[in-house]
Amino acid sequence: MNLSQHSERPLLPAQPAHGGGLGAMLHGMWRHYENSSIPLGLKWSVSIATLIVVAMGVLGFYLIQQQEAGYRSQVDRFSQVIVEQLARVSGEPLMAGDTLALQILLQRQTQSELVLGTSLHDSDGVPVVTAGVTPPARPASLYGSEDVRSWDWDNGEYQGLSYVSPVRYQDVIGGYVTVSIDRSPLERDLQQTLRFLMVSTLLLISVGVMLAFVLAHRLSRPIERLARAGESLDEDTLHGVLERRDEIGQVLETFHQLAEGVRRKNKVEAAFSRYVSPQVAQQVLASENMLGGDCVTGSVLFCDIVGFTELSETREPGEVAALLNDYFGYFALAAESCGGTVDKFIGDAIMIVFGAPHADPHHALNALTCGMLIQQLTARINTAREASALPTVRLRVGISSGPMLAGNLGSTERMQYTVVGDTVNVAARLCGMAEPGSVLLTCSMLSGGQPGDLVHYSDMGPAQLRGRKSNVEVCVMDVEAVARDVDADRLIERILSTVGR
Repeated sequence: MNLSQHSERPLLPAQPAHGGGLGAMLHGMWRHYENSSIPLGLKWSVSIATLIVVAMGVLGFYLIQQQEAGYRSQVDRFSQVIVEQLARVSGEPLMAGDTLALQILLQRQTQSELVLGTSLHDSDGVPVVTAGVTPPARPASLYGSEDVRSWDWDNGEYQGLSYVSPVRYQDVIGGYVTVSIDRSPLERDLQQTLRFLMVSTLLLISVGVMLAFVLAHRLSRPIERLARAGESLDEDTLHGVLERRDEIGQVLETFHQLAEGVRRKNKVEAAFSRYVSPQVAQQVLASENMLGGDCVTGSVLFCDIVGFTELSETREPGEVAALLNDYFGYFALAAESCGGTVDKFIGDAIMIVFGAPHADPHHALNALTCGMLIQQLTARINTAREASALPTVRLRVGISSGPMLAGNLGSTERMQYTVVGDTVNVAARLCGMAEPGSVLLTCSMLSGGQPGDLVHYSDMGPAQLRGRKSNVEVCVMDVEAVARDVDADRLIERILSTVGR
């Protein structure tokens, strides 16, 4: 800041504004900053700190400008008082030509620490009397004016500010008096004051920034707790202890209750998915739980244990349940690997659906592959159980394809998602007709392709199924041959490795 800036210097012309492009750019930067992944506490800290820095910076700049303007005003008033007083008392000696009196008068003024020198000129600007330091240059435009004028100068040794005032005597301008003020002490005082203001501003900014970080952290803490509560929705416990009783505490309490409800809902869905297949669970949860369904084209596979009644008669219920769980667990994996859905377990039987609830253009091929895998898995499991002196079983498998109704059946109070129709009945009847270890299927299924070579499927001719008027063309699969064709051992090893057998 320089005290010597002249008050009459012209202002710089206003620059054209670029508000459109700059405003759009700043708005884009702010939106990017708001949507960034920076933690909320840090965002608030930076925002509050920036606001404090800008506010304190503007306030500090304003105070500095005011202080500089005040010093300038003080110097102007002090100098004008001196030069006007000297102009009044020197008018009569000047007009009388009393040089000695003028010399004494000017010398007396230079005794002040701030006054470098004085001089008196006649009306033509010719020096009459001088005392102290003489300014190195005097703008000619300063003479001839009836007002007090000033100019700045620097002769290498002193930095001065000179004021020129006309000397009047009885309304006649007889000359001009010049008083030169030393700017150095005033500049030093001003610099000290400005340094104090700058240090104070920086100190206040630092304190404000630290307080901003503390305040932002405290303000964002409840929101961070909400975020942690949201992260704990999939966990067994909710994090955080409610300690607040204000509006934020109420929001936290509501959110904790919501999180607890979601956690319970997830547990219910997980438990529900264990009682029905995940596909059926999704279909039920996504539907409006209305009775009825849609007509679809798919395949149904039934398999049951041969001689299960006799087996159950000679063993404890717990042993029988363990046996069923051992076999059916692998059959469910086989069904899943082939895109099938376990519809239900019926005592010693299992019903698997292909093409519902999700459409499958290759439902017949997948159903046949699943039937072969179930028989091959049974043989592998039997081998392992025989080695452990455990009872083994043999299975019958029946498969049918065609139209069927898939949807919710039962009552409005209790319903079940399943499939019904002639296709389902045919599959159940074929399962009852099948020999132990074999797979029976309707011959029409082979039109869409089959696993293995077609020669490994034998046509048994039309068969009369119980409860059905028309006959059904039935084929039997050569399970061992089809298994070799498709390298079933690789698929079976993958299924067995899933549960570590």
